[in-house]
Amino acid sequence: MNKKPLYLKQILNFIKKRPKVINKIEVINLLDAEDKILAENIYSKINLPPFKNSAVDGYALLKQDLNKIPKKINQNRVAAGDITSHKIKDGEVIRIFTGAKMPSNSDTVVMQENTEISHNKLSLLKVPVYGDNCRHKGEDIHKGSLVLKKGTKIDIKNLNLIAAIGYSKIKVYAKIKIGFYTSGNELVKPTTNLKNSKINNSNFYLLNSLLKKNYITKKFLGNLPDNANKIEKNLLKEVSKYNMIITTGGASVGDEDHLIDTLKKNGEIFFWRAAIKPGRPIAIGKIKKTYIVCLPGNPVSVQLLFAFVVKPLIYKLIGSLINNVQPEKIATNFSMIKKTKRLEWLRVSKKLIKEKYVLLKHPKQGSGMITSISYSDGVVEIPEDVSVISKGDVFDYYDFDKLFY
Repeated sequence: MNKKPLYLKQILNFIKKRPKVINKIEVINLLDAEDKILAENIYSKINLPPFKNSAVDGYALLKQDLNKIPKKINQNRVAAGDITSHKIKDGEVIRIFTGAKMPSNSDTVVMQENTEISHNKLSLLKVPVYGDNCRHKGEDIHKGSLVLKKGTKIDIKNLNLIAAIGYSKIKVYAKIKIGFYTSGNELVKPTTNLKNSKINNSNFYLLNSLLKKNYITKKFLGNLPDNANKIEKNLLKEVSKYNMIITTGGASVGDEDHLIDTLKKNGEIFFWRAAIKPGRPIAIGKIKKTYIVCLPGNPVSVQLLFAFVVKPLIYKLIGSLINNVQPEKIATNFSMIKKTKRLEWLRVSKKLIKEKYVLLKHPKQGSGMITSISYSDGVVEIPEDVSVISKGDVFDYYDFDKLFY
């Protein structure tokens, strides 16, 4: 176990070295595949497009006729799905529609809006370049080419690609099983009638939403009390049923934070504490074969650590290609002194000012300030070695819509 808090880069390097824990493979319908992880390389068994076709509605013509006017219109017409093959004669054109198979001796289509018809003769208002508006066989994907790699997550960007090359069933990894707890005697179900020092258990709803993925089977295991024996009993009873257990709260250095002691006693701790703000008291360890991820209790820390640490770990354990979200480089519209030597995620809004995007800092940056995420667009990441932020400084910006996707 580390004695000093780890930097984010060290944590991500640790994650990259984790072996896959999901080996079971399932064959499923493509309709059920969104958000699943591919367990095979997918090669195309066909060309895409499968035949030479028109990219527009218009008229197919011959290369040697591009600059000849007027042109005779062939009595035939070619629509998408037609099985009849056509050839064009010298000096004529043929009506063709988007997606229709091109005449075998033509590679050019003039768009219908660039034409004029008179007495069954076609004149060109704009002469096309040879090859215009013709999609060639295999132009997008060649038969036999690698389309998607094993470990790719199926999503809205590649689902129709898989369908387009003819797959209706694919091999995917089985779901990873994740149980999650919240922690603390102070937590209650949401109510406006809070008594004494009770607070509403918002972390349950947060984790339940973050884990609602088609590659995860999740279960809420309850709220852990501030009692060492009960925490140990609960964890040991459930640990063999899951690939990962996530907890929130109870992993700091207080007298009532017993999770770390439970991990030390019954398993191993890979690291505890990170040089990150918010999110310092994070721990990752193992009991038997099950990963235990102990997150802080503050909701902002839970949400950001899940996006930057827990999600990459889940991806690695299920055999996915880790897809770190790529940041944007955007200038700050504020100045401040950063008091810590930790990496900081400041919640910000992205605003267009004088035709340029800039970042405005949310006024409440505490890890318990839930509004700092609810009322912001994303986070700007301030490196460990930066202590002074001046207006106009450029940093990495991460949009929440991408982080939590």
